[in-house]
Amino acid sequence: MTIEGTERRQQLLKTLGTAFPAAPLTIKKIAELLHVSVRTVHYDLDLLTEELAGSNMRICRKAHKGVWLEQAAPDKSQPVAVENPVFMSPKERRYHIILAMLGPGWHAIDEMAAVVQISRNTLLADLKPIQEILERRGLTYESKRGAGVRVGGSEQDIRDMYIHIFARAEYDFRAGVTAGEILPEQQPFYDYTQALPLQEMAADLIGLLNKYGILGNDMSTNRMICALAVQLRRLQQGYRLRQQRQVEFLGNEGEALKALAKEIAACMTAYHQDAAKAGEVQYITKELLHSRIYLFSVKGEKQQRQEVNVSALELARKLVEYAQVWLGDIYQNDDELIYNLAMHLQPAIERARFGIVLTNPLLGQIKEQYQSLYMIAHKAADKLTRNMGIAFTEDEIGYLTIHLGAAVERKRLLQNKKLEVLLVCGNGVGTANLLAMTLKNHLPYIHISKILSLYKLEESALAGIDMVISTVPLELEHVAVLRVSPIATVEEIKVIESQIAYFYNKKFSDSGQITESKALGLPDLLSPEMIELESEARDWSEAVRSAGQILVKSGAVSDGYVERMVDCVREMGPYIVVCPGVAMPHARYEDGVNKVAISFLRLKKPVYFASREEKKPVDMLFAFSTTDEKAHLQLMQDLWLIFNDKDTLNRLRQSGSKEEILGCIRERRWEGAEFA
Repeated sequence: MTIEGTERRQQLLKTLGTAFPAAPLTIKKIAELLHVSVRTVHYDLDLLTEELAGSNMRICRKAHKGVWLEQAAPDKSQPVAVENPVFMSPKERRYHIILAMLGPGWHAIDEMAAVVQISRNTLLADLKPIQEILERRGLTYESKRGAGVRVGGSEQDIRDMYIHIFARAEYDFRAGVTAGEILPEQQPFYDYTQALPLQEMAADLIGLLNKYGILGNDMSTNRMICALAVQLRRLQQGYRLRQQRQVEFLGNEGEALKALAKEIAACMTAYHQDAAKAGEVQYITKELLHSRIYLFSVKGEKQQRQEVNVSALELARKLVEYAQVWLGDIYQNDDELIYNLAMHLQPAIERARFGIVLTNPLLGQIKEQYQSLYMIAHKAADKLTRNMGIAFTEDEIGYLTIHLGAAVERKRLLQNKKLEVLLVCGNGVGTANLLAMTLKNHLPYIHISKILSLYKLEESALAGIDMVISTVPLELEHVAVLRVSPIATVEEIKVIESQIAYFYNKKFSDSGQITESKALGLPDLLSPEMIELESEARDWSEAVRSAGQILVKSGAVSDGYVERMVDCVREMGPYIVVCPGVAMPHARYEDGVNKVAISFLRLKKPVYFASREEKKPVDMLFAFSTTDEKAHLQLMQDLWLIFNDKDTLNRLRQSGSKEEILGCIRERRWEGAEFA
């Protein structure tokens, strides 16, 4: 799919940011990665060069070599601030408008257009989607003839909106910044906090977190600093929060979190005395929970594992049980997955019960790059929370997806000669693990010896390191730094591969190779010989064996694989019943799989996988096999869409022939389908 205009140039900037001067990207390579012509790349490079003039970044070109992006040496005698982001996307532009509207009083359209530096017509066109954004976050859009527009809502919701916008950017609060060092996406926050003792507040919070051993997640720390900055600014403007319903916690960990909130409030009284009032302390407690700063981070890993809430561990196991039918393998023995999920689920449930809407700045990338895994996490989360009276938001499910993704990538870890790499990631343990496993899987010639947050990075950590891969802007004097996204795209992986190959070849004489295989979906795999209608079975085990034998006859699996499918149900229960009347049996890929395949079995008489009171009887089975942790994910995505489509399920039950079954599958619109 071709990326157009502004969005395409944003992607070009992102791609250039991964290139080194010693190994620049050729115009032809960039054109291939962005799926555009060489002429278009030249055109966009010219526009970007003009737009970046006067900023702290510049595009460098070398004849017969290539192009890269580097930070220009600032003229310290005349620091230049970047007033607006380069090529703002519609979403970024609308957030800038909302920030202008959040200020006190009414705001005239022309005045706001001048502040955001856009035309009046562009601003007017943005007002409708802005109204929708505000409503989703509990706020109201108000307009008054002759006065302008403004935002209405509770003080808590207004603060949440500020934090949601500011926390989307990455920051380094270890030292102060000058105007020339501020990145475009950081500018709104620094404009908002220019009169605040930001560095001192950040030092107070980081000191407290360090005191309790919590430090280790830059994204959480930075979000909390943003929350405290918004709190102080609102208090200075005369806005207060009244005490509301207390946050309820599953275990004793909540008491320690409340104690930490009181300590933070005590530090904040140095800047405003009202920070210690009950409503403001409660605000800090909620923001700690919202920022994912939780008691589990206080203790050593061994002690954490011993003290994880038992109910949270049980919930994690249930979530994995619900997910593994789609994952195509058994993940209950992955202790790291169970533990990390338990760590996330306990505060996640508390957030859901209290109505805290989590902000996941990586959600868009997660849904785009891990669409199938997001679907699996969504399905499992819905089943987990069905009887709890709560529901996880998309942002929360995005974090669950990260943990599942790390488990999948962990299974694909390869061994080879490797570069010693230090990974700097400030987006949390789940994201760091997922990125690490993704890089190791696609780049088997690197060894990630350490994973650190920005605030834990010290000179001693660089000993023996060949290069640093970082999700945050970072400059080191003697070690090359490769900047990547927390959720790496396929295009980025290709760029990363070419850049790392340069350093690999300097240390070794060869480099690894990556080959991509086409993902096969349901329309590709289901054929007449893989379908059996009006089959008879005395019980569920006979039905599973019948569906499995279709796989055996096609050469996809061995007889032993079929018996393992039956054993899995006996050992783990009817977890393979994925929706009313439909089961999806499978076993591990190491149990005798030759290729990815799927069979469809429709029973003449339904069978029960559990007691007659517990489950609706099953009359259709989709048995599948997969060769690894990812080969079947497109197939799972297709099946998910069918299982959520009652009309298609009814047609599958009523079709009188294999040809009608195949027609039903092939006629279904697969492209652009949305998950429920």
